[in-house]
Amino acid sequence: MKSIIICEGDTDFTLLQYFMIKANGWEDARKVSFKPDISDSISRDFCKGSNLLTIVSAGGCANIKSVFSAVARYNQNAVFDSERYSKIVVVTDNDEKGTELKIVSDLNSISENNGEVCNRKWTKLSYIDETSNKLAFSTDVLLLVIPFDENGALETFLLNSVSKQDAYDAEIIRKGNAFVENADPSSKYLIHRGLKTKAKFDVYFSIRTPAKQFRMRQDILRNVPWEEYENVRDVFKELQKLG
Repeated sequence: MKSIIICEGDTDFTLLQYFMIKANGWEDARKVSFKPDISDSISRDFCKGSNLLTIVSAGGCANIKSVFSAVARYNQNAVFDSERYSKIVVVTDNDEKGTELKIVSDLNSISENNGEVCNRKWTKLSYIDETSNKLAFSTDVLLLVIPFDENGALETFLLNSVSKQDAYDAEIIRKGNAFVENADPSSKYLIHRGLKTKAKFDVYFSIRTPAKQFRMRQDILRNVPWEEYENVRDVFKELQKLG
């Protein structure tokens, strides 16, 4: 079985690789079999027995629809069923009010059966070829707009997961968040909410891992046992179905 996860950016890309390896037993295939022709998009293949998993960073939320469309075209052009991605997962940030409705609309506009994709639920979608004939195959699609219960980004979700697991760290995160909210009142540096979100994440880890505070964010993400956090396992539990 071939599956693909489409995510938004570098943080998602790093975390999903780590989680699929640590929690679900995938191995880095050290190759790339599918990369959409989209600027800033990167991808990586993973294997588990005879199963193949591709993780793609779209290079930003604005590119999610284009990458999903590229995967649909890839499936349409495949000669054999075994070449197609039978499961597609889309992971994106719940940045602001209306984000979920927009991404649902974007994904449904590419499939034939409009209105069926929804957050946190597998949906079976079929596609239309260039002659508007229904193709004789379908794909299972899962949308994860994270966090589920508030506006924010993957970093928000990860900090919430830490807070739910450890009361002491929860207080550090609370204080760090309050500091970031008030540290730059003129928004000279934190010019929009997304940058504040990332700053809150970085402030917490500069305290938790001070000796490593100048390392790349990707390195810090790989050195946290996210698979041990109950909230992370719960949100990503459906990813077990990829193989």
